[in-house]
Amino acid sequence: IQSVEWIKVLPYLVVLGTAIAGMNVALVLILGIATTGVIGLLTGSISLFDWLGSMGTGITGMGELIIITLMAGGMLELIRFNGGVDYIIQKLTKHVNSKRGAELCIAALVSIANFCTANNTIAIITVGPLANDIATRYRVDKRKSASILDTFSCVIQGIIPYGAQMLIAAKLASLSPLSIIEYLYYPVAIGVFALLSIFLRYPKRYS
Repeated sequence: IQSVEWIKVLPYLVVLGTAIAGMNVALVLILGIATTGVIGLLTGSISLFDWLGSMGTGITGMGELIIITLMAGGMLELIRFNGGVDYIIQKLTKHVNSKRGAELCIAALVSIANFCTANNTIAIITVGPLANDIATRYRVDKRKSASILDTFSCVIQGIIPYGAQMLIAAKLASLSPLSIIEYLYYPVAIGVFALLSIFLRYPKRYS
């Protein structure tokens, strides 16, 4: 059995611990990067230039997402400026008269967006402003609204056969993505419990 160098696990624990503690996400990431660099340099695992190069590679890998985010943000602001957001919310919430209905509306919005984009990050970015407006209008706790966005986008992302995760899994297993769907117990279970949390108003303190 290969021995574990626990000091190299420390950056993961730092990121996990500070995130659970509720620290600002930017500070969590900065702290994680700094901790990784310091430990890597002290243990001789990486050089200073390797560390900087890894950060550059990571930023490059996020380039496409950054561009899409900027475009989506600009598009949504144009839609909002021309009254499109108010129109969409009015139509979507026409028959909504409770927090439960508003939460279901948010869940449906992000699910549809994920079906169309096959990318849960883009779906959340696209629907986020709309969900925020709905949450504000119906006094849905922002924490629960964010949780619904994240949960339902992941549920859909996990079951669509044309999603990146499913395609990679199918390729590794040399199977058709469609043949895997009937065994997707985990995302289905998440979806069921997420719906139950909406209908049963759980947790009470955020409902």
